[in-house]
Amino acid sequence: MRAELIRRLSRISAEEREILSGEDVDMTLYNRTGGTVLEPGRLLEGGRLFGIRTHTRFAPFPRHSHTYVEMVYEVTGSTRHIIDGAETLELRAGNLLLLGRGVEHEIMPAGKTDVAVNFILVPAFFDSAAISMGGSSALSVFLKGNLGLTGGAGAYLVFDISGDAAVENLLENLVILELEGADSRRQELQRATLELLLRHLSLRSDDLLLSGRRDREQAVVLWTLSRIESDVHCSLTDLARERSLTPSALTRLLKRRTGCSFSQLLLTARFNRAVTLLTETDLSVADIAVRVGYENTAFFYRRFEQLYGYTPGEYRKRVKG
Repeated sequence: MRAELIRRLSRISAEEREILSGEDVDMTLYNRTGGTVLEPGRLLEGGRLFGIRTHTRFAPFPRHSHTYVEMVYEVTGSTRHIIDGAETLELRAGNLLLLGRGVEHEIMPAGKTDVAVNFILVPAFFDSAAISMGGSSALSVFLKGNLGLTGGAGAYLVFDISGDAAVENLLENLVILELEGADSRRQELQRATLELLLRHLSLRSDDLLLSGRRDREQAVVLWTLSRIESDVHCSLTDLARERSLTPSALTRLLKRRTGCSFSQLLLTARFNRAVTLLTETDLSVADIAVRVGYENTAFFYRRFEQLYGYTPGEYRKRVKG
């Protein structure tokens, strides 16, 4: 982020001044009763479904959970989180943490230069946002598991987006819009910007550092999805062997957790990669077909037209104009 924006985020807040005078974190600022479940109604004005605030420094933040999805972006320095009383997670500058609903965590004291920004995403926000939840990326599975009435399975994701100018710019724009005052016009811009951010993250499985391990099945599914997206030439047999599973057991697990078979997930990943190569490179269609795992170019052409309604060449012309 730009130096001026970091300077603004680093300012000592009224809450932090109280802490520096010897007070503990006042949980009534986050929950009407001072309890340990943080409520969006205490953090967002006027019934907003999305908001941004800087992380409270200088004191341990007590163990708590949320009724919303929280996204934490470490701007400078680092913060240390203890997940579910067991796993220690250190966020460094450029790391982005997504915490599912119901995940309990506490945060060790942060210093003045340890600046983190918290994004609050109420599940109902996604009802009005044009964010496709039909994908099979690790992020899509995580979000779908956290938007229902009963909440998610306690998962969390950590991305390293340091050096990714596109993602960093989107995060910066979200923060700037909040600092300028989130009127209805800016809220609409925030919604659109957040949609772009989530779409970028869904394509960046190679930047996924880890996910919550409390649910072993969920961890295996997220790992498999990440591997499929990063290597479209991977095989079910090899992936199952790496997880000490039989191919049929991994197939059943994927079907149960995503609704798709391994072959369907691999097909989606291959053609997503093909679309990216068509729109962002000048590679020939034959070269693209090989790169995404199809030696038979004629089959690739037929399958692409079935999925998108255009041949690869027609699709490229429509997108590039």
